Amino acid sequence: MRAVVRAVGLTAAVLFISCSRPETPSHADQPQKKVSLAESFAESLHEEVEPIPQAGGSKVLDASRLVDPSLTIKVRLRLAREIGEQGGPNQWRNALGTMLPKSLREALLESIGSSGRAEASGFLQAYLSDSEQGMRRAAVRGLAATGRPEDAQLLGQWMGQPGLAIEESTEVALALGGSRASNATSLLLQAYPKAERDELIQCLLLGLAQRPFSQTQAFFQGMLGDPATEADRKKEALMALGQFDSVKEDFFSPYLRSADPEIRSGAYLGLMVLSEGNPGPKLLVALQGETDPQARLSALEALGMQPSGDPWAMNRIALSEKEPMTRILAAKAVARSLQGREVTDAAVVEFGRVWTPELSRLAIEGSNQEGLQAVSALAIRRKSPEAREALAKIAAQCQDTKVQAAAQRALQGNPKSAH
Repeated sequence: MRAVVRAVGLTAAVLFISCSRPETPSHADQPQKKVSLAESFAESLHEEVEPIPQAGGSKVLDASRLVDPSLTIKVRLRLAREIGEQGGPNQWRNALGTMLPKSLREALLESIGSSGRAEASGFLQAYLSDSEQGMRRAAVRGLAATGRPEDAQLLGQWMGQPGLAIEESTEVALALGGSRASNATSLLLQAYPKAERDELIQCLLLGLAQRPFSQTQAFFQGMLGDPATEADRKKEALMALGQFDSVKEDFFSPYLRSADPEIRSGAYLGLMVLSEGNPGPKLLVALQGETDPQARLSALEALGMQPSGDPWAMNRIALSEKEPMTRILAAKAVARSLQGREVTDAAVVEFGRVWTPELSRLAIEGSNQEGLQAVSALAIRRKSPEAREALAKIAAQCQDTKVQAAAQRALQGNPKSAH
């Protein structure tokens, strides 16, 4: 039932911001890799090597160990989720009755939905009236995870309550998007025309984009083809479809040729986060004919994530750009185009000679966003001596502490997203 949202670029970063779940760790800028917000607790455990203590050959699911100071928070998060998934009502009650940090309580409650226990639905439903919003939202995610049509129906009704906080209604939209319940798509389709707030509409689009396209094709094609639908809403829909690989690369082709730059931007950004296919060459062709400044930025962002296949063509475009941000994004697209090339390749050598010092200069002299984007571009080539030298210079000389920190992380091999 997880809402998967990949790292997005500068102009796309604010899209669906209201749909993000609170208190989830940030992720590195990894191109073409899905980033799961709802599973961020589980993903954050990847680096934790300490195993959960075992007794008698089986895992210890004693709730008292959730407050054991000798265990790291990551291990306790794992234990909380395992109690939810493998335990039963008595263990759930005992665990939730202890003085646990908020993150542990919510992780445990959400995971109950994956337990397969008959008691899970009733247990979770009781928490829909909890005094803490975080627990109510965790219960929503848990109910969606059961995959039971009855639970999905309840969530659909709960989402429509007058006066329900927007954070909770958007949580339902996202949770139903990833639910195994057979009626989840129909519930989202019913909710969409009734939604009034932009935040909920955006999250319903995200939810629908997660569903099988065979169930939503008529909705999306009708919406995208309707002249009465606002261009920015169409842009959001195209981005959502790209986020979840709901469609193939060719789906976006008609929208790349749209007369409306907002719709073209949506197609560029949808292709940017598509993890299947090879949209880079198609994006490069579109960029070469793009005249709208904002749509051009979107196309460059997309090529910063999808290799164009032609670094020399990208290099010519980058050299022609005069505005700092556009120049940086174009240079990032050049860096991405070098993916898989040998260090002796002429285009690789040219990037090191021309663009690493230029990106270093732009990061040091530019704004916060320009600096972060320049670091992100250099991080793509961070294994090269030239890029490492440029990153070290930024870390030493840049006055912006956030840009400094980003450069240091890139040097350490952990270039968290500048987006």
